[in-house]
Amino acid sequence: MPLPLSKFIEDLQDPELAPMISPARYISPLEMDVETLARNARVSVSAITKTPGAAAIQSHLRDNLRVIKAAYDISGGNLAKSLSWFRAESLPAFGQRTAEQAVSAGRADDVIRLIDSLHGGAAG
Repeated sequence: MPLPLSKFIEDLQDPELAPMISPARYISPLEMDVETLARNARVSVSAITKTPGAAAIQSHLRDNLRVIKAAYDISGGNLAKSLSWFRAESLPAFGQRTAEQAVSAGRADDVIRLIDSLHGGAAG
C-alpha cells in the first residue's frame, strides 16, 4: 500500500523538534544530501545540522511540502511520483528548472499555481 501524504509528513517530524520538520528526516526519502538541502534553503550546512529549527530552514521545508502536496493531490495520491516529479521534472515555465529549484528561488506559490493550472486544464 502506498504511503499516504499525512504519514509521510508525520514521519518527517522528530519528537524533539515537533511540530517542526526534521531536515535529517526530510533528506532521506527525497534521496538528497545535506549539502543540497543547505544550498536550496540558502543556509550553511552547519545551520542544517546545528539549528534545524531555524526559521529559514523550516520555511523552506514547509514551502517544499506545500508544492509536494499540490503535486500529490493531482497525482491520484502517488507520493513516489510526486517526489520524483518535484526533484527531477524540468518545467518549461521555470526555464527548465525543477520544482525543487523553483522553490529554492522563492517561487513556491508560482509552482503551485502551475500545478493548479495543469490540473484545471486536464479536468476542464
